[in-house]
Amino acid sequence: MFKFSSTFLLHFIQKRFLNTVSTSTLPLASVSTIQFLTNSCGLSSGSPISRGRKLQFDEKNIQQYGAVIGFFKSHGFENSQIAKLVSRQPSILQSTVSTDLKPKFDFLQEIGIVGPLLPKEMLESDEKVAAAICRASWILSANSKGTMRSNIDVLVSEGVPSTNIAKMIALNPRSIMRNVDRIIHAVKTVKELGVEPKDRTFVYAVSAVGSMSDSSWKKKINVMKSLGWSEKEIFTAFKKEPTFLTCSEEKMRDVADFCFNTAKLDPESVIIYPKFFQCSVDKRLKPRYKVFEVLKVKNLLKNKNIARWFIRGEREFVENNVVKHLDEIPNLMDIYRGNDASETKSVS
Repeated sequence: MFKFSSTFLLHFIQKRFLNTVSTSTLPLASVSTIQFLTNSCGLSSGSPISRGRKLQFDEKNIQQYGAVIGFFKSHGFENSQIAKLVSRQPSILQSTVSTDLKPKFDFLQEIGIVGPLLPKEMLESDEKVAAAICRASWILSANSKGTMRSNIDVLVSEGVPSTNIAKMIALNPRSIMRNVDRIIHAVKTVKELGVEPKDRTFVYAVSAVGSMSDSSWKKKINVMKSLGWSEKEIFTAFKKEPTFLTCSEEKMRDVADFCFNTAKLDPESVIIYPKFFQCSVDKRLKPRYKVFEVLKVKNLLKNKNIARWFIRGEREFVENNVVKHLDEIPNLMDIYRGNDASETKSVS
């Protein structure tokens, strides 16, 4: 029988499954209880339990504690991992194996979270599995038996590389839990648009299409058309950055208004960088535009093609467009951060 990936389980057991037992009513651990835990799982003398900093357990329940520890050991947990779990979440020892722990472990096995599929072949590492669980902890309690497995089978049958499926699950777990008919429809739509299953963006395109009803999809296309884009331009951008069409209609209009009416960018630049539609107008686009305006006034804006700098990472942008010019404009960082007084002083 397959044994659970213990590092993975250690992560989400603390996050999801142990909220049903309150520590507020637990008595302090006795010396014999601490000794038992030290002997059974290697709990260190310096742990919060040993130092009495957390409310703990009664020695009358040592047999129950032993059963819990034995259950984890039977699933591949090492003493150090059990000790870490008990130290961080002492209420775990109040769990009942048959009614609390085993059903939850069985559930994970049923939906395909455990086994060689996700931790090894698909998500490649426990860290990626943990990332998926953090993004969508509901996946551990949803009634989703067979759904994930069926959707993965659809993608595999289309020739989607397992590493790409892994990224889809890790970044957007909800996408792999949709109704299988919806995934099949999304796959068909994406292929018709010219995105191939082996393309890096294929799974993101499937996720984007699968997240919308047919009517919502058509509305998004029509909004882009109303902004002056042709279908060819829309789908060219979609193939580059599929998630841009998941933005709200209001967000699409706001970004387009900024790009074309404020920043005066040419349409080709926005098509090349559809990530514009994933940027916050107020928190990213406008502050960066202010910097460019000041550099322009000071004759320090050498490269007129500024479009790419709106979508670059924060550190790269600041180093190349703010820090680089602090000798000439000492308060440029204040301008970037929204200090209007500094902006007026620098431009004047």
